[in-house]
Amino acid sequence: MNVVAGKRPPLDAEALIAEAKAASGLGDFGHDLSFMNGFRKLVAAVEAMNPPVQLRETAHHKIAALLETRLRYVEDEKRHPDIVAQDVGDPLVVCGLPRTGTTITYDLLCLDPAARAPREWEWYMPWPAPEIATFDSDPRIAQVQAIYENWLVHAPQLADIQRMDCTQPGECNHGMMLHFASTNFPAELGVPDFSRWLQQTVPEGQYRTHKRMLQQFQWKGPKGRWTLKSPQHLFDLPGLVEAYPGAMLVWTHRDPVKTLSSLSSMISGFLAAVGAPQDDKAIGRSVLDTWSAAMARATAARAAHPDIEARIIDLAHSDIVADPMGAIKRIYTRFGLPFTDEHRARITRFLGENPAASRLGKHKHSPEQFAIEPDEVRVRLADYYDRYGHFWAARDLFSRSIA
Repeated sequence: MNVVAGKRPPLDAEALIAEAKAASGLGDFGHDLSFMNGFRKLVAAVEAMNPPVQLRETAHHKIAALLETRLRYVEDEKRHPDIVAQDVGDPLVVCGLPRTGTTITYDLLCLDPAARAPREWEWYMPWPAPEIATFDSDPRIAQVQAIYENWLVHAPQLADIQRMDCTQPGECNHGMMLHFASTNFPAELGVPDFSRWLQQTVPEGQYRTHKRMLQQFQWKGPKGRWTLKSPQHLFDLPGLVEAYPGAMLVWTHRDPVKTLSSLSSMISGFLAAVGAPQDDKAIGRSVLDTWSAAMARATAARAAHPDIEARIIDLAHSDIVADPMGAIKRIYTRFGLPFTDEHRARITRFLGENPAASRLGKHKHSPEQFAIEPDEVRVRLADYYDRYGHFWAARDLFSRSIA
C-alpha cells in the first residue's frame, strides 16, 4: 500500500491481512480465528475517529505487526509442537482496579527468585521466542525502550505516573493486544467505539491466546512460577480461572473515585504522546464506563462462583503503601508459598533504592479535571462499595478526623 503525500489511506481489514501475509511470507492464522472479531472492531473504531495522520500511522503499524506475529506463532507451533504441549503451571495473578497498588505489589512479588514474570518488551514484541542466553541483551529491549523515550518526549508527565522501563515485569493487557481484546487500545489510541465493545463483550478465546504466549515465552526463555498482573482480568475472572484452574489471585482495593481519576490522567498522557485527540471529560467518561463495567462484572463473578472467591486474597492500597513487606508476607501465607530470605532481602533493597518505589505519591490529579462525579461512581459501583468499602472507609474516616 502506497502512502501518498505523507498520508496513509484509511485502514482496511483485508489490506492489513494481506500486508501481514506478505511481510511474513506466511498465510495460515491457524484454527482459532476468534481474534478476528476484535481485529475488525479495532480497524473500524480507528477509522470512525477520522484519525489524524500520526494516529492512523501508529495504528497501522501496530495492527499489522500483531497480525504478522499471529502468523509466526502458528508457524512456530507447526515446526515445534512441543511449544503448545507445555504446562504453564499455577500462576500468581495480581488484579484489582488500576492505580490501587497493583504495580508495587507486582514488582515485589516478581523479586522472588522462583518467580517468572513476562517483561514489558516480551509482551510488546512477543516474537521470536525469547532465549535464556540473550534475555538481558535481546535487541527488542532497545526497540521498545526507544518507543517509551519517544512517548516521554511528547508527554514527560508519564514518568511520574508509570514506570517507563521495558525490562520490568509487564502487564497481561499488553499481551491481550495479540488477541485484539486489550484495554491498551483505548488507552493508547483513543478508539471510543472499541472501548464500548470491550465494556459490552467478553471476547471469546482471549485466554487461549494469553496461555499460548506464556508457552512461547517459557519455551526457550527463563522458567519459573508465572507471576502476572493486569486489572483487565476483572472483566473475565471465570475465563481466567478456566484457563488456569490453580491460579492464585491478589485483588487490591482503593476508593474507585481516586483510582479512576488517576487512570484518566495516565491515559491523557499516553494519548498526548501519540498525537491522539484529547478531551479530558471524554477520557474521564470512557474510564468510568470501562472500569465500572469491569468492577461490576468481577464483583458479580465473586458472588456467583465460590471457587473464584476461594482463590482470592484482598489487600487495601493503604496497607500496601504503609507496609509493603507485610503485604507480600500475607500473600505468601495465604497461598502457602515459601517466603525466602533472598526474596526478603531483594524487597528491602528495592524499597530503598528503586526509582519505582520513590515514585509513589508524585502523581497529581483530580476527579474534577476529568468530570468524574463521586456520587455517580458510588451509585454505579454500589455493590462493590457495599462489599469492599471497608478496605478504605476506616482510613478515610481517620484521616478526616485529624485534618
